Amino acid sequence: MVKIRLQGTTNEIKRMRRVIERNRCLTVVSTSEVYPNKGTNKYFRQYVDIRFKGESDGISK
Repeated sequence: MVKIRLQGTTNEIKRMRRVIERNRCLTVVSTSEVYPNKGTNKYFRQYVDIRFKGESDGISK
């Protein structure tokens, strides 16, 4: 699993999340709430956990 931090305006975060969600090679495992960055009311952050389609939890047997 890959953990991604998206940072930007709320519109930029929404656009990038849509790009990730529409990618046929990826599965979005979870997304966090959108949090404001400290010291600004323009920029925010959101955390997204993704996995390659067909990939298990990464634990070998």
